[in-house]
Amino acid sequence: MPNAKLYVDHSVWTENQAELHGSLPKLRDILCQRLNVAPNACQLALIPVYGLADQPAINIELHIMPHPKRTRDLLETLGGDLQAMIGDLAGCPCAVRIATLDRQTYVALK
Repeated sequence: MPNAKLYVDHSVWTENQAELHGSLPKLRDILCQRLNVAPNACQLALIPVYGLADQPAINIELHIMPHPKRTRDLLETLGGDLQAMIGDLAGCPCAVRIATLDRQTYVALK
């Protein structure tokens, strides 16, 4: 259940909207492969925002359910790869934050 939100500063959004939107299928493929989930388990969203000039222009927030194979090393590598892919695509700094959700308190309705 990877839930990925890409917060894109308006200054980057204006010039890169089409490329970022076009990257979503590849991003989903990477998440499915690395986290061993089916495409229908993923939820991805691009969100244009107005942020401060001294922050990374793109912030990727990824929420996932825990799994023994989703080690810290795997998640750090995944985060680095996402950071490079999206940052290179948009030509700007990109931050990545990955949170593992608590199975006991997480509720999802679809």
